[in-house]
Amino acid sequence: MEQYYSNYSQLVQTENVRNIEKKYISQNNINSFDLMEKAGDAFAKIISENFKKGKILFLCGKGGNGGDGLIAANILKKKSWKVSIVLTDINKDLSEDTRKALKKLKLVPKIFDKLKLKNFDIIVDAIYGIGITRNIGEKEKTLIKKINSSNVPIVAMDIPSGINANTGKIMGVAAECLLTVTFSRAKIGNILLPGYKNNGRLKVVDIGIPNSYFNEIKPQLIINSNKVWRDKIIFPKIDDHKYSRGYTLVIGAPKSMTGATRLAAKAAQRVGSGIVVVAANKKSENIYYSTLTSQIIKTYNNLAEFRKILDDPRINSIIVGPGLGIGPQTINKMKIIFKNKKRKILVDADAISSFHNKIDLLQDITKNSDTVFTPHYGEFMKIFPNIKGNSIEKALNASNKLQSTFILKGPNTIISSKKKNKVIVNKPGAKWLATAGSGDVLSGVIGGLMSTGMDSFSAAGLGVYIHTKAGQEAGAGLIAEDLIETIPLILKKDF
Repeated sequence: MEQYYSNYSQLVQTENVRNIEKKYISQNNINSFDLMEKAGDAFAKIISENFKKGKILFLCGKGGNGGDGLIAANILKKKSWKVSIVLTDINKDLSEDTRKALKKLKLVPKIFDKLKLKNFDIIVDAIYGIGITRNIGEKEKTLIKKINSSNVPIVAMDIPSGINANTGKIMGVAAECLLTVTFSRAKIGNILLPGYKNNGRLKVVDIGIPNSYFNEIKPQLIINSNKVWRDKIIFPKIDDHKYSRGYTLVIGAPKSMTGATRLAAKAAQRVGSGIVVVAANKKSENIYYSTLTSQIIKTYNNLAEFRKILDDPRINSIIVGPGLGIGPQTINKMKIIFKNKKRKILVDADAISSFHNKIDLLQDITKNSDTVFTPHYGEFMKIFPNIKGNSIEKALNASNKLQSTFILKGPNTIISSKKKNKVIVNKPGAKWLATAGSGDVLSGVIGGLMSTGMDSFSAAGLGVYIHTKAGQEAGAGLIAEDLIETIPLILKKDF
């Protein structure tokens, strides 16, 4: 089976974790307390490796997360840490494993309201685990607010308390952590906003469950990184020429929006496409001729001449949408473009918005094609107003409906593929990308990568990664043109 992830780049849902742990326990002649001990031991090791020995407070809930915390507290106590514990629930309400862990610890729980938090060096959040789906109770809400305002570093076990592990949603209030130590695999709520902001640094630790248990999860959810794509990116060979490196055709925008086309064309060439051609309406040709140098301009007066440009058999990928205009003229071009199903086609911006309330027509035109759709949330809602759920669920649903690779752009950009049965989740962190033309550059990057021979899903995932890293590298004050100039640096540094 094709695998896109290392152990620690895979994401899991709460249901996955519970099913895998249950299966692992039943097949290996162990019990749930044995797994709790492994989690507590792994957490204690991270604390010992990352902090100086001192005073540590464990806030423990009644469930498995609290039990993990009590196990870790016991290990650190034996290593001469000054350990205090607070239980958020009375003893009789504790789960069987958590009660067993408390008995093993042999420490009298403290009363939270009598503690001076500033006297501690670390606070461990082991209140709620990954199972929370409703707003947290008032008692726990008050407790979390107090530790958040204490200025003492908070370390979470598995996920900060108050974060929905399947959505990243904050359920009333959530712990604001310096570090989160999560077990086996990162959870969706560790990566999706707004929960992502509460993790601090995220550390994934092994608790002994073999990879084979996680390989069975469908769809695979993967955190985007350069490691995912290092063996998939296609660099030129010593005997390549411009056409063997890939031919990208960019459908040119009219006079007032040529900037979108130019950004996409330049980005496609920067990322490795050997030849980039702009199909320009005769009325806008002077702008393209005067502003583009290494890209070729082919002009047309009508749809018949437009069709002739598309007849070139050397075309590997097509970018359609940036700046093109919303309306029937764009739909007509889409019908011509999709007559040839052998090419990889990226559909963005106006080529998506033109199908507002026309999803059936879009499905009919693009069926049986190798297509990447790249809408932002506004464009997404124009064609899929009734799809509900978090961003991952939305992207998965859309890729299923359009039988395509689907990119839902946003703070957490999501790349999903029905064919691959995989989802790539991009970490937040490129705030400077919120600028005009940024999306046009992304279209060019992905279209260019597709022309080099990469499969569409890999080109989409790698393209989003390169685009994000270019935004981070360029930093404050960037404009879209800066992203294009930064692409070679990212390719050199990260691959």
